[in-house]
Amino acid sequence: MRNAVASTLALAIAAALSAPAKSVADTVPTQTLRNVAGIVSHGNGRVVQVGTAFFVAVPSEAFPGRSFVYLVTARHNLLDQQGNERSGLFLTLEDSKTAAMREEPLPPEAKWVLDPLNEKADVAAVPFTSEGAAIAPIPLSSLLGNDDPLTRPETGAQIYYLTAATVGASRPRFEALARFGHVSVPVPAETEVVGAGLQQLSLLDGGGTPGFSSGAPVFVSAGLRFALWGILEANSSLTSDPVFSGLAGVLPARYIVETVKAMAEVQDKALRGTKAPD
Repeated sequence: MRNAVASTLALAIAAALSAPAKSVADTVPTQTLRNVAGIVSHGNGRVVQVGTAFFVAVPSEAFPGRSFVYLVTARHNLLDQQGNERSGLFLTLEDSKTAAMREEPLPPEAKWVLDPLNEKADVAAVPFTSEGAAIAPIPLSSLLGNDDPLTRPETGAQIYYLTAATVGASRPRFEALARFGHVSVPVPAETEVVGAGLQQLSLLDGGGTPGFSSGAPVFVSAGLRFALWGILEANSSLTSDPVFSGLAGVLPARYIVETVKAMAEVQDKALRGTKAPD
């Protein structure tokens, strides 16, 4: 894990602990539409959609019943076309009191944590405090976090992914947009992603995937529930190949699991022997 992790997590150790989730631990939250947020910038007097992010909750071992909440996205959303840190990014989410869309500034890319086992993986995470925000983080237990063929989605399995939007002209409000499709290629293969280099991606068939949907959470049917399959990669080298027309990439959830579990371990270690925050 790069050096930024220590300072990033130290600032959020107490604040990142959330109260016990109301949803059942081994299922996708019932408020599934509240685990997504948008990433935007401002230019020429208008809001520009950059990408999508989502929330994941990791149980604390130091304080059972509490969880650390992390904001997760595709790392390339935080970089410009030259691969440099993109400035002036904001997170758009729903205000818990007004139900309106609100914006919060995002930290620079250097403050985000990468996958400690593969820093080239297109994933980045940062602690998030949910005060005043209507969010429902995805429980860690709802992520498909390993490469076991028995847990791998089958070809043709139903999927959906979420992006965030503002709807309404006179009274704008937050809305999560759901798009549906199916698993096309479940076994990951090396694929070039614009702005992120070579990545191990599975493929979904979901029709058109707008560029700002990169970073969106992708859920797949897993028995009687939906589990987080991975992160949507809307812009890969395959999108320009007629053979793969209409397909989009999915970065497997195991990269998310590796990242957020490592962050939680650091925070738990710092919290041991302290009093749980109210």
